[in-house]
Amino acid sequence: MNRLGHKSVVYQGEVFLGELDTVPVRNANFQFPNNEIRIHHLSPISERCPPLSVLQTISSSPVRCKLESFLPTEQPHLINLHASCFYEMKTAVVLIGDEELHLVAMPSKEKRFPCFWCYSVPRGLYDSCLRMLNLRCLSIVFDLDETLIVANTMKSFEDRIEMLRSWISQEIDSAKVASMTAEMKRYVDDRALLKQYAENDYVTENGKVFNTQPEEVPPLSDNHERVFRPVIRLQDRNIVLTRINPEVRDTSVLVRLRPAWEDLREYLVAKGRKRFEVYVCTMAEKDYAHEMWRLLDPEANLICRNQLLNRVVCVRSGFRKSLLNVFRDGICHPKMAMVIDDRLKVWEDKDQPRVHVVPPFIPYCAPQAETANVVPVLCVARNVACNVRGGFFKEFDDNLLRRISELFFEDEAINLPQAPDVSNFLIPEDAGFVPNGNGGAPLAEGMRGSEVERRLSQTSLAGALPSISGAAVSRVVPSSQKSSLLGFPGRRDGGSAEADFESRRRLGMKPSQDSRNGRGLLGLPQESAIAKTFVGHARQTHDVPSILPLPGEGVSQNQVPSYSRDLGTEASKANSLPSLSVGVLHEIGRRCSSKVEFRSLVSTGKDLGFSVEVLFTGEKIGVGRGKTKKDAQQQAAENALRSLADLHMRQ
Repeated sequence: MNRLGHKSVVYQGEVFLGELDTVPVRNANFQFPNNEIRIHHLSPISERCPPLSVLQTISSSPVRCKLESFLPTEQPHLINLHASCFYEMKTAVVLIGDEELHLVAMPSKEKRFPCFWCYSVPRGLYDSCLRMLNLRCLSIVFDLDETLIVANTMKSFEDRIEMLRSWISQEIDSAKVASMTAEMKRYVDDRALLKQYAENDYVTENGKVFNTQPEEVPPLSDNHERVFRPVIRLQDRNIVLTRINPEVRDTSVLVRLRPAWEDLREYLVAKGRKRFEVYVCTMAEKDYAHEMWRLLDPEANLICRNQLLNRVVCVRSGFRKSLLNVFRDGICHPKMAMVIDDRLKVWEDKDQPRVHVVPPFIPYCAPQAETANVVPVLCVARNVACNVRGGFFKEFDDNLLRRISELFFEDEAINLPQAPDVSNFLIPEDAGFVPNGNGGAPLAEGMRGSEVERRLSQTSLAGALPSISGAAVSRVVPSSQKSSLLGFPGRRDGGSAEADFESRRRLGMKPSQDSRNGRGLLGLPQESAIAKTFVGHARQTHDVPSILPLPGEGVSQNQVPSYSRDLGTEASKANSLPSLSVGVLHEIGRRCSSKVEFRSLVSTGKDLGFSVEVLFTGEKIGVGRGKTKKDAQQQAAENALRSLADLHMRQ
C-alpha cells in the first residue's frame, strides 16, 4: 500500500484524539483542510445495513482516501472510536461546506487499528437513506394531471364541448361522428353536474341528493389560515367536486380520480408500514397541486401534513422535471427513486430511465380504456413498483452486502461492487402499449399548466382569489410531445399548417430547403439510397413488397427493437411483412439518428379493434388499424413509409 500521504490531527469537538495518516487511493488525491480531521458527530446506529453499503449506494464518488495510524505507539482514543463505529455500525462525520465526510471503520487483514475509509456525500443524505435502507423503503414520485387525475372548470368544459361540436359539423365519417357525439355527451353530463354543485352546493345522482361536506385544508405553515372547502365525493364514480377558493363559486372544479388509485395507495402504506416514501412533482401551480393531492390522500397517509411543502414540488415554466430538484434537501438519492408519469420527456434525460410511463388518463375520450385490460393501469403501476422494490433489495442483499462483508481495509477501493439502481429494475414498456409521450388522445381532457390560472381567473370574482392568482405554470414539453389545449380548429388530429411546419422542421426540412441545395427529407441527399428505399417501398402494393436491405447494411433482427420482434412466433411465421415494414422504418431512423416509436391508441368506436400510430422524431407520421395488434402495426408501418415518401417527393 502506498504510504506517501499527509498526517492529520483528529478532534472530536474540541477533544484531541490523536493523529491519522491520509493514504491516497487510486484516481483520488484528497487532503483534509489544514490537515485537521474535526469530527462533528457520529451517524445514527444502523439496524441492519453496514455503513459501507449505504455509502456505496448513495455516494457519487468512490472512496476519497484511507486513514490509518503509522505511529509506533497506540492511540487509545482513536482505537475506541474505531471499535465503537465498527461494532455499532455507525460513522464519524466531518462537515466541510455542504458535504459530509464519513469515516467508515474497516476490518484489517494485518490487524492494524485504527483504520478508516473516507466517503463524501451531501449533507443529510446519509441519515435519510440509512433509514430507508434499514426499513427496505424506496421513493416514488407521482405526476398529477392525466396521470392520477383529470380536472375541469365550467369554462374548460364549455370550450371542449364547443370544439367537439365544430369537429362533428365537419366530419363525414358516421362512425367518427358517433364517437365524438358520445364523447361530447360525457362532457355535457359532467358540466351539468359541476353547474349544479357550483350553484346549489349539492348534486343529484340517480335520484339521491349529495350535499357538500366541509373538509379542512390543513395549514401548510404557521402563516397559512385554516380553510374549509365544500367537497362532494361520488365514490362509485371516482368523482370529486371541490372549490379552490371556498368563497368564489366560479372556482368550482370537477375532478375525476383514476380508477384503482386506492389499490395503489394501500400498497404503498400497507399495514402502516411504508414501502415507499411518496413525493409529487407537477408543472401545476402550488395551490392547485396541493388541493389535488389532498383529494387523493385525504388522510395524509402517504405524505404527512408537515412534509407537504417539501414533498409536493412544482416545476416552473421552461424547466424540466428533475429528481435532484425533488430531493433538493438531500432526503433521497435518485438511485433509490422511481417515477410514475404519463410523459417521459418532461424529465431530465438522466432521470428518464427511472420513469414508469403510464398511458394518459382520458376518461372523456375513452372511458373504457381503464377497464379494457384485465389489470387496471394503476394496478400495473403497483405491480411495477413491487417488482422494482423487490429487485432492488434482492440485489442489495445478495450482491452488495455479501461482497462488502468480504472487504478489508487493505483491499483496493476501486474493486467495490456496483450498488443497485432503480433504473436497472424498470423494464421499458412495450411501445405498443404504453405511450412514451403524447398518449394519442385527440384532446387534452383536463386543465394543465397555465390553463388553471386562465380558467380560474376568467371569472367576475377573480379579484377575490389572491391565493390562486398566480396559478399553475405551463407544462413545458417539446412540441412533438403534446398538442395545444384544444388542438387546432378544423382538424381532429390536432394538426394544422403550423403543426405541419413544425413537423417538417423536426424532420430536418427548412422552408428554404429545395432542389437547389440538393438536400431534402431528413437532411439527406434527395437521391440517397435510403430515400430510394422507402420511396420504392411506398409504391408497392400491400401484397408484394419489394423491400431489400441495402448492400452490406441489411436490417438484422438485432437492429429491430424488441417490441417489433415480439409480435409472436406464430404471427411471424404467418406473415413476414410487418418485420419488413417495421425494419425499414427503424433502418431509416437509425441512419438519420432519429427515434421511431410505435404506440397503441384506444379505440372509442363500437369496434374495439387495435389502433397503432408511428412517431418519427416525436412526430406522428402514420396510423394503422386492425383486428389484431399485428395487423394494426403492419398498416401503421406501411402508412408511415408512404407519408415519408410523400414528404420526400414534395421537396
